[in-house]
Order: sequence, then structure tokens, then C-alpha cells
Amino acid sequence: MQDSSKPTILVIDDETSLLRLFEYSINGLGYDVVSGATAADLRRLIVERRYDALLLDMMLPDGNGIELLEGIRTSHPDLPVILITAFGTIAHAVEAMKKGAFDFLPKPVDLDRLTMIIRNAVEHHNLRREVRVLKRCINPPSSFQGMVGGSEIMLTLYTLIESVAPTSATVMITGESGVGKELVASAVHKVSQRHEKPFVALNCAAIPGELLESELFGHEKGSFTGAIDRREGCFKRADQGTLFLDEVCEMDLGLQAKLLRVLQEQSFYRVGGSDPIRVDVRIIAATNQEPHEAVAAGHFREDLYYRLNVVPVRVPPLRERVEDIGNIATSCLLEFSRENQRNFAGFDLQSLAAMEQFHWPGNVRELRNVLEKIVVMNNGDRVQLDMLPEYIRVQDQSPSSPPASEKGPLPAPAFGPPDRNLIRPIWQIERDQIQQGLDLCGGNVQEVARRLEISPATLYRKIEKYGLVK
Repeated sequence: MQDSSKPTILVIDDETSLLRLFEYSINGLGYDVVSGATAADLRRLIVERRYDALLLDMMLPDGNGIELLEGIRTSHPDLPVILITAFGTIAHAVEAMKKGAFDFLPKPVDLDRLTMIIRNAVEHHNLRREVRVLKRCINPPSSFQGMVGGSEIMLTLYTLIESVAPTSATVMITGESGVGKELVASAVHKVSQRHEKPFVALNCAAIPGELLESELFGHEKGSFTGAIDRREGCFKRADQGTLFLDEVCEMDLGLQAKLLRVLQEQSFYRVGGSDPIRVDVRIIAATNQEPHEAVAAGHFREDLYYRLNVVPVRVPPLRERVEDIGNIATSCLLEFSRENQRNFAGFDLQSLAAMEQFHWPGNVRELRNVLEKIVVMNNGDRVQLDMLPEYIRVQDQSPSSPPASEKGPLPAPAFGPPDRNLIRPIWQIERDQIQQGLDLCGGNVQEVARRLEISPATLYRKIEKYGLVK
């Protein structure tokens, strides 16, 4: 088991005896070593974790060190690369240093020189990392890969994304509905080594269970009614890239077992197919539930949870980063103004204060919805307080209180002993609330699910369970 607190050196050399010497010497410096013998090993290992230096042979059986260096400088610009050179390739090594190599180590290897170069490389890498952190502290970013916000909690999130993205670890993103979990997944992909390959997103709650397997794995022609042609699924479309599974806790238990097998074997079968299909896909999952609660309730497989939850990432709700609301709102306002040929450029102080005081149960998605309506229904250069919805202008300051427009009428004063006949079973209250939502929203299941803060798939099941009318 490697100690993640130690510097880690990646060594690639096809001479077994030299590789063993490097491992022994570098371990003696108190560092961890990961080793390989080919360019293929390099491409595989470099995405599995973070390294503090790379020791790379110039001549590998399946690759040239100079060509490999150019790719590494693009994908890992901060990683010090030390080239191992035979006598006849020293001139090439010097040329490589002009292209960004940190240093070169000639053969036969001088162990004192090896020690000095490795220590210098690790120190150089640590200094560059510290400079990057200091720059961020002095001039913190207000956005990152499409996410807007410069609050401390968001800066921590950006740092976590930068840390996990270069690895091949699966990621489980949690957070309330509307916080931007897909944006986080997209950011992980964009910062990763797979950024030039496909990013495929699939909402597991938006597709009926009987169709989800075909959507994931594809199907053969004639495998079921309506399968008139072979179809590639999300796993095949995301090969070499990233597959984002949103609302993964809504997946059927039987399909969860098949997903677990794909994660373990990196192969699958199309629906109706008999030939295994191998893929190289990084999985990022997301849910607005508490995954461990879904496991405890028997809705989510425990073994799949641990397989997906290698790196947990929590996206904070908007109410936990109030200082970001102004920046997010301004960014959305300018976006919608451009799209709708309006002139809005900002907010007056009263409207901005009202938005910052509101608790935004729908998070960024709700904020965007409110601002889009304002832009469409009004014009001017500044958003005024009276342009905001009433439930935001006139609100109870308690975060736990619902918006004014969502509050029911106050109960009549009670006199005398309480009537125990008013106590109703929970399932009846739930049934009536869902039916009322369907009536008020004209049968729009997506809108009812959003307002009840449950997934559409859960709502469909409850509608069927209670025999409700859409």
C-alpha cells in the first residue's frame, strides 16, 4: 500500500536490471516508485495517480522518448521529466531539454547523480505547486470550467477537481437538485487526460427502466420489438472518454448488477448480443440523494456504491455560498440578455439584497429560471426589485421557511381539545399532495417532481402505485 503523503516517482525503462536499481535507489530516498517498461505502460500509469517526477528512457520498444515528452508536456505541464540516455543519444537529450525536459541521466547510471536529479525534480515540482496555490490565494478565480463562484467553498471544490481529474478514479458527485452536478462532472473531464475524447451524459431517472439497459449498452437488430437496427449505447459512445451517470441511485437493482460487472471487467454485451465489447471508460456518477441512505434502504447496491464512491465530491447548495449569488446572477443575466436582445447589465442594490437573502431551494437552476423570466418579461439596464417574483421580494428570513407563494393558508385558531380524527396516514397525505401537484401543474410530471424535490422516476412510480390521474 503506497503512502499518498510521500512523493511518487514514475519510472519507465525496458531494462529490467536497471529498473530494479532505480526502484531500490529511489525507495532509499523515502519516495514511492511506480514502474513500467513500455510506452503503453506510461500511457496507462500516468493517468492513474499524481506523480512528482517521471524518469523516462529515451528508447523504448514501442515509443520514442522525444515524442512521448511532447505529449507529456501538453497533458502534464508541471511534471518534471528526466530522460535516461545512452551515450549516443546525449545530443538528443540536450535537444529534448530545450523542449521542456527537466534534466537527463546518462548511462551507465551514477547513483549520486540520480539522487541529486530526483531530489531537485521533486523540490522543483513542490515549488511550482506552492506558487500555484499562492497565486490562487492572492488572486482567487471567480470561475472555473464553466462554474461561477469565488467563495472559499468553491475554491476548495476547484482544487479537488484539479486533484482528481488527472487520475482514472471513479467519482461520486452528491448535491441537491439544481446545484450543477453535471457542470462538475464536465469540469473533471475537461481537466483530465481524456478531454479530447467524448463526454457522454445520461440521466438514469429520465429513462424508463426497460429502456435504460439499451441506452447504456446498446442493442442488436431484432433484440426486442422496435429494434429495427443495431444501436450503440452510451458505454460504446464514451469509449476512451468519460460517461456521466446522473441520478444513478434511481437505476433498477438488476441493472446495477450489470453496471458493477462492466466496472470490474471493462466489457459488456449489447442487449440481444453474444459477443463481449471491451471499452476504456471513466465513470462519474451523481445523485441528489444521500447514497448511504439509499444503500441502507435497499435501493442501491452496497458493492456498487463502494465501487463508484472512490472519490466523493459534494457540490454545495447556493445558500451555503451566498457571496457567489451576485456573480452567478450577473453571468446569467448577461447570457439571457444576449440571447433575447435585451440591455440588462446588472442589478440595483435592493434586488441584489433580496436575492442574497432568499434561500433558493432549487439552487442555481431556480436562479437561472427566475432571471430568464425577468429578462423575457422586462427591459432596462438594471434589474429592479419589483421585477423579482413576489415570493423573493417578500420572504420570511428563516432558511427553513418556504417561499411566501408556496405557503398554504394559516390554520384557523383551535378551541377545545384536539380532534384526533384529523390525524391521517402518511401515504394518504403523500397521495393527495401528488394529485394536487399534478392538477396545479397541468400533469407536467417534470415540474411536479421539481417542486416536490423528488426525481421524475420516483414520481412516476408513486403515480402508478396510487393510480393517480395525470
